[in-house]
Amino acid sequence: MGFGLYSIICSAKGNYTLAAWLILTAMFFDGFDGLIARATKNTSFLGVELDSFSDLTSFCIAPAVLMYFIVLKNMSLPGLAVGFLYVVFGALRLARYNVRSYEAKTLTPYFEGLPTPAAGGIIASIVLMFELLQRFEQGVTAKTIPIIMERIPVIFNFIPGIMILLSFLMITNLRYVGFSKMRTSKKISLNMFIILIVAVLLVIAYPENMIFIMFSIYVLSGIFEYVWRMNHIQREKVKIEKNG
Repeated sequence: MGFGLYSIICSAKGNYTLAAWLILTAMFFDGFDGLIARATKNTSFLGVELDSFSDLTSFCIAPAVLMYFIVLKNMSLPGLAVGFLYVVFGALRLARYNVRSYEAKTLTPYFEGLPTPAAGGIIASIVLMFELLQRFEQGVTAKTIPIIMERIPVIFNFIPGIMILLSFLMITNLRYVGFSKMRTSKKISLNMFIILIVAVLLVIAYPENMIFIMFSIYVLSGIFEYVWRMNHIQREKVKIEKNG
C-alpha cells in the first residue's frame, strides 16, 4: 500500500516515471507476499481484506491518478469519468474476488476477470514507454525495440479507450492464469525454465518495452482463452450430436 500511496504523491508532483515504477514495484511485492502466505499456509480473513485495500490503492487508484495528471485532466469531465470508472470497476473486481474466495471450497488455477495488478501494470508500462520516448527526443539514448517505440504515440492517444477496456475486463468472467495460485512444489519443465530465462534476459535488455509486451500478452490471453474454450465446447457439442 505504501508504494501505491507514494506513487499517487509522485503523480501529483509530476514525477510520472517514478510513479509508474512504484506501481510495478507494488505488483512485485504483492505477488511475493501472496506466494509466501500460500507456501506457509498463513492466511486469514483480515489478511485478505488488507491485501484488497492495498491492491485498490496501488493498482486502481494510483494508475487512475497517474493517467489523470498525464492525459485525463485535459478531457475535463469525460476524463474524470474514465478514471472514476476504472477505480470503481477495480474495486468491484476485488470485492467479487474476496466473496468468491470465502465461498469457494476448492482453489482454481485461474482468476475470473483481469487481475487488478495486471491492469495497473499495463497502464504503468505505457507511461514508462511514453516517458522513454520523450527522453529520446531530448537526446537520451537507450536500448529499445523500434517497432514498439514507433507505435507509442498511437497507443497513448487511445489511453481513455484502453482504460475503459481494462475496466470491463476486470469485471468479466474471462479466465486469467493465476501465477500466485500455482503450487510452489510443482516442478518446472525444461522448456518453461528456458522461456523464463529468455524472458528475464529480454527484460534486462529492453525493460520498458518488454514489460509492456508481457502485460499486453497477459491481458489478451484471457480473451484468446475464452474464444478457444467456446470453440472447443462447440466442437464437442457437434461430436455428441453426430454420435447421438
